[in-house]
Amino acid sequence: MALFILPSNAACLNLQQRLPDPRLRPWVQCLWSMAGQGSVVPPRTEKLYPDAGSSLTIRLASSQPTITFCFNKSTLLETFNPSETRLSIRFKAAGAYALLGLEPQQFSDIHHSLGIDDDKPPWLDSLMPVVERLYQVNTVEGLALLEAWLMSRLECQSPSNSRTQNLAYEISRLQLPLQQLMANMGFTRRTLERKLKQEVGVSPGHLVGYARMYNARQLLTTSHLPLAEIALQCGYFDQAHFSHAFHKFTYETPAAYRKRKLSQIYKA
Repeated sequence: MALFILPSNAACLNLQQRLPDPRLRPWVQCLWSMAGQGSVVPPRTEKLYPDAGSSLTIRLASSQPTITFCFNKSTLLETFNPSETRLSIRFKAAGAYALLGLEPQQFSDIHHSLGIDDDKPPWLDSLMPVVERLYQVNTVEGLALLEAWLMSRLECQSPSNSRTQNLAYEISRLQLPLQQLMANMGFTRRTLERKLKQEVGVSPGHLVGYARMYNARQLLTTSHLPLAEIALQCGYFDQAHFSHAFHKFTYETPAAYRKRKLSQIYKA
């Protein structure tokens, strides 16, 4: 799926990201952090667009840490408070299922707190000592500690490259029809939909929609193509179909999105 892209105000929020160890990259997009800066910078609200990935996030409050897991199946509006220290692991499609045994659909579109009841994941006990150490180090060192914990999970789980994950990636490339991909990888439609729902959390149609929207957003900000041409290049019937789908996905029109993003680029 698409690379994790930091928002335009990343510098204001003191956001940093770390690419994972190559051995983790089949399952992990990146690790990122936001270091607390007091109350000088006001909170910022950002749109988090879905790409079939999911996030394990640790918030370091003064009293006690909060560990949450979220799978954003739809576009979310999230407020980032610069006074808060936050570290997060962004998983690729099926990554959290492979490394943590979590089924994304159970955590859709809200940050679910982990460990607050008897139904806590078995790996949480191994994460807690790492979380305690996060208070004693800076965020760069903290991300390294989280990566080391993931590597220990990899050694325990030793997951192989999932056929489901590979298929999700191939669907997102939009290079071959779904029927041909299923035939090439030995899936029936029923098996594909069941495994995607369990391991990735979405249907094949969702994956196609995410990929089309990612491509459209890239073209809107990196080209001067008219909307009608972008619609055709991204697989939509016409400009009206594209505009309707884009507004439903991003909560703004393609023209408004292009204007807003180009304005941010030129101000940078």
